[in-house]
Amino acid sequence: MLTDVEFEEPDYVEYVRQFADVFKVRLTGNHLNISAHLGSGFIWAEKLPGGISVLIIHATLNQAFTFTQKAVSDNFYSLQFNEFGTVTAKGAPHKNRQTHQQQSTVCLTHTLTPCKYILPEGVLVKSVCIYFNKSQLSSLLGARAMEEMLTKYFPFLISNVSFEPIATDYRVSLNELLVDKIEVPLRLNFIQNRVLLLLEKFIINQFAKGDVTNTKMKRTDDETLRLMKVEALLVNNFAVAPPTIDELSRLSAMSPTKLKNDFKNMYRLPIYVYYQKNRMIKAKALVLTGKYSIKEVGVMVGYSNLSHFANTFKKEFGILPSEVSAKDGVLVYNS
Repeated sequence: MLTDVEFEEPDYVEYVRQFADVFKVRLTGNHLNISAHLGSGFIWAEKLPGGISVLIIHATLNQAFTFTQKAVSDNFYSLQFNEFGTVTAKGAPHKNRQTHQQQSTVCLTHTLTPCKYILPEGVLVKSVCIYFNKSQLSSLLGARAMEEMLTKYFPFLISNVSFEPIATDYRVSLNELLVDKIEVPLRLNFIQNRVLLLLEKFIINQFAKGDVTNTKMKRTDDETLRLMKVEALLVNNFAVAPPTIDELSRLSAMSPTKLKNDFKNMYRLPIYVYYQKNRMIKAKALVLTGKYSIKEVGVMVGYSNLSHFANTFKKEFGILPSEVSAKDGVLVYNS
């Protein structure tokens, strides 16, 4: 069964409220926990002081669900960071089950064009979606850079339904938002800071690519998807050893040399440097929750030797994991 709910207003707070109405789920503020008969996880949204709205989804649903954004004249953009886990749907005969490959993508859409956002049945979905308009973009970039972005880059990205991978530089801010409840002083400021960082990094990445309208693609769409599967496998579970190059080569149907070269070109880091950097990013996010001991965090990211973990962490961030804490929603390094 597929449930489709249509929206007109480019405001993610309204999305959550309508979701709650359709499924008769109790809403606490702009936050809802997915009840057992619907699945598991949570969805929440916020309208930030500058007018930007953000939607956070970390959920697995027992039935497929879609948000359909109807085309409206309001000049809003939606930047979406979506990660779909690898889960086999339950309840169906084995031969009829569908296995969804984990993928992590970033895409940009516009409210002038209708857009359907799908939450598949039985698949863990982690998403951060941001609605913003021209004036909010101008506040972030300045008028000149904004006009270049709107005229040179955004039309190409939207008209070509361009998807790019979730690279390392996004993951710190994404991890800090993809939590059930953000309970820090100055909560809205904390959320807005992370949202603006994501927007800023996305825009910087577009400028770094140069003139996308005149750049010949060096990879096919299929090759890009295969590289995304490799990346997803690398960051899926840090508690176990990463796949070997030979294993990743077979997965991507590329030679080891092509895989290593294409991965570095796409993600800007060699495969295992990328893996290690994301491993430490995950470790820092776990430390910042305050829920785990340093030893527990080390085990969760695959270290049996606490000293080795601490030294690797310090090499990445310049401090030991025991010297990191969170205060007032800001990263603090304890002396």
